[in-house]
Amino acid sequence: MKQMTVRPSDLPPRPDFGTVGPSFKLRTNFFPVRLPKKTLFEYDVAITPGVAIRRVKRRIFQLAEATNDWTKHGLKGKVAHDYSSKVVAVSKLPDPLVIKIIFSDEDEDPKDKKKQKPKEYTLTFKFVKDLDTTNLLEYVHL
Repeated sequence: MKQMTVRPSDLPPRPDFGTVGPSFKLRTNFFPVRLPKKTLFEYDVAITPGVAIRRVKRRIFQLAEATNDWTKHGLKGKVAHDYSSKVVAVSKLPDPLVIKIIFSDEDEDPKDKKKQKPKEYTLTFKFVKDLDTTNLLEYVHL
């Protein structure tokens, strides 16, 4: 390997950039983000009884977002979460904050009488720390 070399003449020439070949749509996972020039608030969320399955946690958060408590406590449109255990809010949330949901799968008929007793989950939000965005904003030169 030490004896190998690559000379510029060994590489194939690049065709006219962007003008040769078939056109196609390219999708990426990059998207613009606007950061507020203020403090955000980080919370841990505990789900009881405990859940290890990611699909179930995701569904619990979907159901929680549809509750009146989610809106009443100012979470609607004001928080970002990972559908698991972390929440970042634009303003301080009530402490303690507890939201209860009755679990149902998306494809489940809630009126099905044959189903066993519905499972209830509780989401408990615990404040972790303030997140100051000024250093991040300076870093990305916004």
